[in-house]
Amino acid sequence: MYFSDNNTCQDDDDNLLDPISTDPPPFLFERREHIVKPKNMDTSHRNEGRPIQTNKFYTNMMLDGEQNPIWTIPYGLRWERGQIRGFMGLSVSHADNGNKVFGPDPNIRPIKFYINSYVSSLIFSAAELDKDHKMTLTEMSEFHTNINIFPSSGSVDGSHITVFASRGMSFITAEYKNLTPIFNSEFDFKQVNPPQKLSNGWIKYKILLEGDMTWLLYASGASLRLKARPTHRLESTGEKYSGIIQVAKVPKDNPHVEKLYDENFGTWPMGADLIVKSDGTYIFKWKSGGNSSKSLLLFSLPHHRESFSPAPRSTDLQLSTTTKGLAKAYLGNSWIFRESELDVEFLPKDFATRLTLEKRNVILEQAKKDLAVDFVEETTTDSVYFSGKRLAKMGWVCLLLNKVFGEKQELRKECIEKLKRVMDIYARNLQQAKLVYETTWKGIVAISGFTIGPGADFGNSWYNDHHYHYGYLILAASILSHLDESWGITNDPWIMALVRDVANPSAIDPHFPVFRAFDWYVGHSWSKGIFPSADGKDEESTSEDVNFYYSMKLYGLSSKRKKITKLANIMLAILRRSIRNYFLMEDGNQNHPPQFSGNKVTGILFENKVDYATYFSPKVECIHGIQMLPATPITPYTRSRNFITQEWKQKLVAIVNSASDSWKSIL
Repeated sequence: MYFSDNNTCQDDDDNLLDPISTDPPPFLFERREHIVKPKNMDTSHRNEGRPIQTNKFYTNMMLDGEQNPIWTIPYGLRWERGQIRGFMGLSVSHADNGNKVFGPDPNIRPIKFYINSYVSSLIFSAAELDKDHKMTLTEMSEFHTNINIFPSSGSVDGSHITVFASRGMSFITAEYKNLTPIFNSEFDFKQVNPPQKLSNGWIKYKILLEGDMTWLLYASGASLRLKARPTHRLESTGEKYSGIIQVAKVPKDNPHVEKLYDENFGTWPMGADLIVKSDGTYIFKWKSGGNSSKSLLLFSLPHHRESFSPAPRSTDLQLSTTTKGLAKAYLGNSWIFRESELDVEFLPKDFATRLTLEKRNVILEQAKKDLAVDFVEETTTDSVYFSGKRLAKMGWVCLLLNKVFGEKQELRKECIEKLKRVMDIYARNLQQAKLVYETTWKGIVAISGFTIGPGADFGNSWYNDHHYHYGYLILAASILSHLDESWGITNDPWIMALVRDVANPSAIDPHFPVFRAFDWYVGHSWSKGIFPSADGKDEESTSEDVNFYYSMKLYGLSSKRKKITKLANIMLAILRRSIRNYFLMEDGNQNHPPQFSGNKVTGILFENKVDYATYFSPKVECIHGIQMLPATPITPYTRSRNFITQEWKQKLVAIVNSASDSWKSIL
């Protein structure tokens, strides 16, 4: 099977995206409706009861503050309802690297943060729109959503603007129906060239904005006539218009790409089918609207270009992105990537034989101390996150005892029994930090947010950090299943419900959204759930992102599910590329400004800004340590020796002695 962007699945025995299950989550999870209801959703999606994505690039438009931007990369989009000069409609923004703002003191090296100013370069609007006009989202999927704008009076005659918002789009494409087009801008229209006739009845306008920014506008049908007004306005001088309008930015340093745009207008992406194969190949099979005889012109990111196999046809069109380096455009309707096999399992194969007697004794003595604590008290706190970390630690202790000392070691038996006792509490959902199945967006969340507030347990109930939290639970369950197969078989539905919540691979499963956290275009997960955010989604702890998919792989191994194991392998390989490109910055990193890359780690990476910080502490040891923990056999896979050496010498050696013992141990 493979996952299609229209929420269907196609047959392919070699594909790894079969549903894990289509059964309802175990009824030990109480059913609850969410306090936060999705806004601006098409009624058909809601009426069909389909799961709703919580962590995707377009979620801002479904939340309070729906005028926060979204980023398709390299462009940003925002619903305009009068924020800028009273303009209405949907704005398009692109910030060149020269528009990045550094702070708080731009003269300090390295700077603490950088952010991109959102500027409404062009706004798709119409004379019929007023401050009460409506917006809905339709066709929401992994790579795409339609943004529909309607007059406040309704759409009796079908009048609307629909913008086809797709990852990597080079043309921002809008369908107009029975409306009088207007284009606004934060900038003055310095020059608008007369319309140029193109093939197939299209016309083209070349627009020069204040600041010497050049945009191209293509329109189907020769009837559209636009005239610049002195009030940041370009308006139609004719009757109501129905047709397709596309806009694109010409980079200042390469005006010759105008010809490339001229050759490829008239088609646009409508999302993509995702195909993931057992041989390490994964494919974005882009779907196109408009002229199907033309190839799609799409922007790639740096990590894409490392694993194209083969690469689509390259072009010399490049635009800066907000936080992902340089986007380069390629022509082609399929992107094919190849990743190599990952052989990391529970422990290195020769782990036990490499240990000296002295090291074995150290492990044994530490295990005795760890097992002397009250397991139940330690691991059934009011936090899914902190309890899960302690459960995973105990799991590793049990695994080490088993691997190093064998089945006859009495301490091993004691460890497994204690771990089993507390894991049974979780598998029956009797722990203090209870989980419920939430039926509005559809997912497993902590109950604490409904009683304490949205910020409880780092926002878990609002779909924050699920890959962090559940990764630890799944890791502990994977180890216990590995050591006691019967326990895993008995509790498989509970374990798989947590896997499905974060990484359900199939739209056939009606109980969870497809790949809630992982973003296949950017190559990593997003932590932020259904909280509005002016700078979009964000990710803080890449090591805990890795920990989830590593845990997923280990459970695939312990439950003998080859497809889950192979799928996790590929996701880990993609994560490795994106982490090394965008989060862990070796010397010479080209994807962040040189004023910032000396920090060595990003801290919190948003869609629109990067902040050398954490959500819980400004200390250097915390900013770096959260990118390290948990230290497991997968850690060297994403953290190269070169990076570790540079990070230590440039950032950590100066502060390690003053760090608290808990952070010093990981540093």
